[in-house]
Amino acid sequence: MSTLQKNFLYVLIQQFILLGLPFLTIPYISRVLGPQGVGHYSYSYSYITLFINIFLLGSNLYAVREIASVKAEPKELNKAFSEIFLIRAVLLLCANIIYFACVAFIWKGDTVFYWQSLNLIAAFFDITWLFQGLEEFKKVVTRNLTLKLLGFACVFLFVKKQEDLVLYTVIMGASVLIGNVALFYRLNQYVRFTFKNFKYKRHLIQMMVLFIPSFSALIYSALDKTMLGAMSTATQVGYYDQSYKIVYTISSLINISGTVMLPRTSSLIAEKRFDKLLQVLRNGVTLTIFLVLPITFGFFIISKEFVLWFLGAKFKPSQTIAMMMAPIIIFKSLGVIFGSWYLVPMKKNKEYTLPIVIGAGLNFVLNLVLIPRFAAAGAAFATTVTEGVILGIQLWFLKDVLKLPLSAKRKIALYVMASAAMAVITYKVVELFQLSLILSIILKVLAGVIVYLGILILLRESITYELMKRIFFFKRKSV
Repeated sequence: MSTLQKNFLYVLIQQFILLGLPFLTIPYISRVLGPQGVGHYSYSYSYITLFINIFLLGSNLYAVREIASVKAEPKELNKAFSEIFLIRAVLLLCANIIYFACVAFIWKGDTVFYWQSLNLIAAFFDITWLFQGLEEFKKVVTRNLTLKLLGFACVFLFVKKQEDLVLYTVIMGASVLIGNVALFYRLNQYVRFTFKNFKYKRHLIQMMVLFIPSFSALIYSALDKTMLGAMSTATQVGYYDQSYKIVYTISSLINISGTVMLPRTSSLIAEKRFDKLLQVLRNGVTLTIFLVLPITFGFFIISKEFVLWFLGAKFKPSQTIAMMMAPIIIFKSLGVIFGSWYLVPMKKNKEYTLPIVIGAGLNFVLNLVLIPRFAAAGAAFATTVTEGVILGIQLWFLKDVLKLPLSAKRKIALYVMASAAMAVITYKVVELFQLSLILSIILKVLAGVIVYLGILILLRESITYELMKRIFFFKRKSV
């Protein structure tokens, strides 16, 4: 197995830890805390997310790129790590002071807001950017796995009633804090702190450049919940947030490529292998569309049953919200490829920033107009439209770079046709039977996979043929 394949596997495991495990707690927490409790937690967490991302500027993406570019030079690596770490620490110290002042004077000492500060403290010790830049993904995964599992086990053991909202907040924040601190174990095997000839201006300037799109992205990833909570109710935040988590988890598990490919494409650029970079980009687009189109169409047709079964009857309004947000799976998956595979490593700051800034402004206006009238459904529509507009602008910027061959365009058209046919056939066939929620979901998923792959096999589509060959070859080899 190649290093790149191993990194994909490690990041897949990491995404399961960071997103999959919380995803498994969603049905339990939805029923225990209810829409009001979930909304209160999500509303407070949206503020802590704003604080962390605003005060850290654009340092996460920048740090990965910077570490990847100097990883072969130990002295430069030590210097870059030390400077970036210290800058982040000073910025987060300011964030903590202001946040605790806000808890006291704006949120009137709200206990949930107070304990959310554990996430802000945890950000001090977050050095995942170092290991991502070094392509040492295994270290991040193995250090976090046990502690995350322990944290989510505590949720099931100790969070038993709606009044346990504060305890749930403490458990979630503490698991992040302990996991980040654990990354410092044997850190000196990779880097050493050094503050000779400390320079910060160059880092801060580059962070600020990447901060503009990072801050703008917050408008539709965190500020949507903030605006919804301020302009509507905590219950509406709960409906919206649970639907968003489901869609976001699906797209994030697909988007592991962005985390793995940023250091790899940065290396290709440093080596001036631009033809290889464009080939990787085009292949990535085709393969991603092959995967995300059927997943998106499939999620749309199972949304009603899945939300009711997964979240419970109290979250019935989330059914429509989840269906409205299904296209985000496509939009975010392609957006990650264009951003993390090409625009960020190529330092195309204007092309990376402008779509997000435009999207942020559009999202703010749409939220302002739609939330007072449609509450959570309005926020969902605003988020979906925003993601689509951002992707459209990125495509326009990359029209001269992508230049997909005719064969790739035909493949994409084939995937669209096969996904649409899959959705219609599966929905109509399953509706003929009177099944329970879980049986309906299982049958739709199985039928969808069979119909989609069946259509592509009949039409002799190359990726599907290669996939089938590998599966059956592995089976024969195993025998």
